Amino acid sequence: MVDTVAADPDAATASFADFGSADALWDLIITTSPEADRAVYTDPVFRQAFRHAVDEAFSQGPAGYARDTVLAMARWPFDLAGITVPIDLWYGQHDTSPVLSRPRRIAGGDAPDGNPASAPRRSGILIWTHTEAVLRTLLDHAR
Repeated sequence: MVDTVAADPDAATASFADFGSADALWDLIITTSPEADRAVYTDPVFRQAFRHAVDEAFSQGPAGYARDTVLAMARWPFDLAGITVPIDLWYGQHDTSPVLSRPRRIAGGDAPDGNPASAPRRSGILIWTHTEAVLRTLLDHAR
């Protein structure tokens, strides 16, 4: 996906827009997530809140989803080696998202002070399962 976006962002945007609906995204998430993530997604309270958010995201059509996906996959307009502040990386060890090529490169040394903070047995749902830890880390940096 990253290569596709780099080669032809307009075609990638059209492709993502063709895919886009709240139900299609939900089905993709549920069928591709590891069991630990599916347990969170299918929890009745989380599922209701998440599905509401996804329904709202697609309420005006798939263009926003398509654009967001292309932006997430596109090359960044700066050199990672130019980053001079500490970096904290948060991702699940089982996340296979192409977006993770960047954090894994950073953790591998493309940027200074890469600090991988990954979670075993988790995938893309880390932002919801470790929210407090992420926010506490950000606050610690701000201090």
